Amino acid sequence: MSEKKPLLSIGMIFKNEMRCLERCMKSLQPLRDAVPCELVMADTGSDDGSREIAERYADVVFDFPWINDFAAARNAVMDRCSGKWYFSIDCDEWLSEDISGVVRFLRENNAEDFGSLIIRSYMTTGLERDGNYSDFMAVRFLRMSTGLRYVGAIHERWDAQGVLRAFYLKGFILHHDGYVSRGDTRWDGKQERNMPLLREKLKENPKDLAVLQQCMESGGKTPEYKDYLYRAVKGIKEKWPGWVSFGPPVLRSAIRAAIDLKLPERDEWIAMAEEMFPDNIFTRVDVMYSVLGHVWEQQNFKESIRRANAYLEAVADYRAGRYNPVDLLTSAVTHTSTKFERNAAIVLAASYINDQQPEMCYQTLQSVDLGQTDASQTENWLRTLCQLHAKSNIDTVPMLQCLWEQALAPKNAENQEGKQAACVRFTIGLFQAAYREEEARMPDFHRYAYTVFLPLSGKWDVGTAAAILEAEEPPELERLLNLVEKWDGFPIAALEHALERGAAFPLSGRPLMLEEMDKLAGRMSGAREALAVRAAGRDLAGWQSLAWARSLALAAVQGCNWEDAARGLELSRAFAKIEGVFLPRYYAPELLEEENIRVLPPLHRFGWYCARAFAALDAGDAAGYARLLREGLSVCETMKPMAEFLTKHTPELHAPAPGEELLALAEQVRTLLASFDPSDPAVAAVKASEAYQKVAHLIEGAEACVFGGLKQ
Repeated sequence: MSEKKPLLSIGMIFKNEMRCLERCMKSLQPLRDAVPCELVMADTGSDDGSREIAERYADVVFDFPWINDFAAARNAVMDRCSGKWYFSIDCDEWLSEDISGVVRFLRENNAEDFGSLIIRSYMTTGLERDGNYSDFMAVRFLRMSTGLRYVGAIHERWDAQGVLRAFYLKGFILHHDGYVSRGDTRWDGKQERNMPLLREKLKENPKDLAVLQQCMESGGKTPEYKDYLYRAVKGIKEKWPGWVSFGPPVLRSAIRAAIDLKLPERDEWIAMAEEMFPDNIFTRVDVMYSVLGHVWEQQNFKESIRRANAYLEAVADYRAGRYNPVDLLTSAVTHTSTKFERNAAIVLAASYINDQQPEMCYQTLQSVDLGQTDASQTENWLRTLCQLHAKSNIDTVPMLQCLWEQALAPKNAENQEGKQAACVRFTIGLFQAAYREEEARMPDFHRYAYTVFLPLSGKWDVGTAAAILEAEEPPELERLLNLVEKWDGFPIAALEHALERGAAFPLSGRPLMLEEMDKLAGRMSGAREALAVRAAGRDLAGWQSLAWARSLALAAVQGCNWEDAARGLELSRAFAKIEGVFLPRYYAPELLEEENIRVLPPLHRFGWYCARAFAALDAGDAAGYARLLREGLSVCETMKPMAEFLTKHTPELHAPAPGEELLALAEQVRTLLASFDPSDPAVAAVKASEAYQKVAHLIEGAEACVFGGLKQ
């Protein structure tokens, strides 16, 4: 601070602001260098090291015990200031780099006693890059000779006692990130602090629209939230004091809540705002944006087009300064940021294509800056481009190239991986056969949506997948499969198509891990059953082909609905064959002994018994087949549907009814066995006899393994 009287006193109060205090201090330095300044700070109870930071930068730091009164703390700071002008700033704020406007205001202004500026509050940690912010105007500069002091325990202000004429410092922005904490404990703490103070103020004056508005904005989680809404709207209808100034932001908040909470007054309040305050920036921007979202969800595309265009025009006017800045003294306009502007443009484009206006859809998509879109916006933009491609003959290649170059391809693109992942998740459905069949039935169908990606074949896996669906010959399919960079998330319908057309897989020279194979097979639909059967008929000598066959077989038997008898029997034999080859090569011989088989994973336990069961069946031992299925089920209960299917549909288990002679023999053998203790060696001798083998299925009951009763 210079020895002469400072031109500007900067005042702050703080408590435990280590997160942001030094950022604020550093942003003030250019202003302190440009004009004679003093910095006065009140510590209301810090214990986190903030005090040490303040003392490195401030001219005056003093203690002020917190008494739940912001005005009292602010006034204590002002009482220690000696400048011609006073500037109030908070710790979670910082100045923009261009301070030329404020310097001119301080040096040249001889008329107004107040200076106002835009405070830009960011809603996410992305700050400027994310484009999610709200703007409001605040009077932060005061000519000290007015003698004014703060009033209000919360949302304190200078009491001008009349119309407050302030010089607007256009272009000078005070950035603020205190709202980034909305939803976390830090924000909840602020609300717990603020709401009791607001309730007390409301008791003093139940018709104070300013306080009611603050209750609406801060009390969303309180039980009385709806009461605040209805009381505030009633105040506008009845024209309580301040209704002209506070009516637009009150109705803005009420309409947003009515849409979210599905209140019956929604349409009435929308009409009120547009009839009473048609030109106010809150109506033109915030109300219009909220209603746009509502009519879009209702699929009212013509109204979406009208609302989106009106909103975008209002935002353009806001950026150009074609609005009354005094409107922002009552609250923050919340939907002027580029993020919301992009959202509206994407909704507008989607509304145009749904309203059969493809040319307008194309033009609107072109207006979106894809370099600035977040993952969700990129996905929605691409969704609309796919609709445009499917429903028109417009050349979409330039737009696709623009998407690739600005949002998906550059390694330095903001959140490039997140954008790619969001787009991949969306595109997977476009490749499914069921979706393509539905597309082809649309009255305005021109071409499949997935073909929009063909120009990116070899650049992006989604484009390569599109080329695969267009190809038929195995050599070309294998060439394209070799271009795939990541199998995780690859449109599985394209891989199914290639395999159904006879392409070899896994690819030579590109081995896959077992986990990768299991994921790919698990993502397949009904095609994996036929593919598993085909794999069982091929050469299983190589480890990659054998492991892939195993993945297909395991996925197929777990996902099969077991409704088609012929297909089910074919799949079961394929599963048994593949397991019969895989298990001896994968596990040590001693693990494949019956007494050790429970060490294997459940499906492999069942596969071991299943392979032995079919071997018994092929050897003519139907009873052994049934017994082995029963034992396999005992070690893997999840395969009950398959075991039931095999018991029901295996022809050898359903021979013609036995004759009287065979039934008599069965009864004799049963009687003989009943006369011995089950552990008697004679029982084993009887079961090994030729006579027992003829009637074993009548005694043991082939269906007992599944249905639970001995067939007598």
